[in-house]
Amino acid sequence: MYRIDHCENLIHFTKGSDKSLDYEKAYENLKKIVSEQTIVGSTGMILGKLKCVCFTESPVRCLTNSGQLDTHYFSRYTPFGIQLPKKTVFNFGGRPAIYSLRSEYEHIKQIDEVNWRYVSYDPNLDGDLDFTWEREWRIRTDNIIIDPNEAKLVFPNIDWINRFIDEHERDFHGVDIDDDCEECYCTREATILNFTDFLQEGQCEYLTGTCPDPSKFPWILINMNEVTK
Repeated sequence: MYRIDHCENLIHFTKGSDKSLDYEKAYENLKKIVSEQTIVGSTGMILGKLKCVCFTESPVRCLTNSGQLDTHYFSRYTPFGIQLPKKTVFNFGGRPAIYSLRSEYEHIKQIDEVNWRYVSYDPNLDGDLDFTWEREWRIRTDNIIIDPNEAKLVFPNIDWINRFIDEHERDFHGVDIDDDCEECYCTREATILNFTDFLQEGQCEYLTGTCPDPSKFPWILINMNEVTK
C-alpha cells in the first residue's frame, strides 16, 4: 500500500556539534560508522539513560521542500546518515517511540523493558515539548552492526557524495586521487540515488568512482538534493 505518511526505510542521522549544524563533524561521524560498520548507541535524551540507537521515520515530504533538502527540519541533526529497512530495524528490536506525558513515564520508569521508548510530550506547551515530527524509532542496545548490502548512505548533496568517493580512494589505496598510479587507482560504478526518486523507486544515476570489488565499496549513496550556496 502506498502512503505518503509511511516509509519502508528508517534513517539514523548523525550529529555535528551540539549547538550547530556542523557538517564537517557530522561527515566525520558518518565516515567512522562506515569504517567500523557499527552504529554506537547513546543515552542522549533517553529517559532512564539506557543506551539506544535512534532512527527517524519522517517521510520525504517532511524533510524536503519541492524535492530539495529543507534544513529547517534539522535543528538537532544533520542530513548525513545511514538508511536501513524498517524490517531490519524491527528485527534488531527497534520500536516506535511512545510520545506521552512525563508523568506517565514516571509510572513505568522502573520497567526497563519499555521505559526506553518514552519521549516527553505535551501539546499544551505550544511546541516547546514536541518532538513528534521526528517519528522516532529506537533500538535498545549498545551498538548495531550494519550490513553494507542493505544499508545506504545519506548525504546532503552531490558535492559531499563526490568527496566521500574520492576520500575512499585515498583511504583505501593510500594515494592521492591525482597521483599517476594505475595499479593503485581503480574504477567502479558507484550508485547514487536522488532521495525522492529512491523512495518512489525511480531511476538510478550512475557515476564512476572507487573500487571494482563490491566488497570494498558496496555502499549505495543517497543524495538529499540540498542546494549548494
